[in-house]
Amino acid sequence: MATTNVKKTLTDAGYIVIGLGVMGVQQAQRSGRELRAYLNKTGTCVQNRTKDAQTKVTETSRTARDQATAQVRTTVDTTVGKAQALRDEVTKRVEPAVGKVQSQLNDLPERVVQAMEPVTARVREFGGISAA
Repeated sequence: MATTNVKKTLTDAGYIVIGLGVMGVQQAQRSGRELRAYLNKTGTCVQNRTKDAQTKVTETSRTARDQATAQVRTTVDTTVGKAQALRDEVTKRVEPAVGKVQSQLNDLPERVVQAMEPVTARVREFGGISAA
């Protein structure tokens, strides 16, 4: 009988070891499934946050680009307008002076001749040349 008890005890111990092994495998499988589900959930969350961040960056850069473009256009328009106004003002002030200088330059040869006539006459007097 002692042999039967040892045999039965070993058989029972074997079943217990196999049962514990099966339970360990099942627990490992369950933990694996839970881990995969958690990783899928985490991956989806990271993916969604990445998409949100990408969308925000795209929108922010588009807004910044639009604002910069508008500012450049405003600056160019303002600068062009000021340059044209300055050109008109300079033209308005310079044209009369240019006209005045041109009229004086046109009169210059005649004035030089008039100024030189007395000098020429004196030189002829001293040289003994008579005026013709």
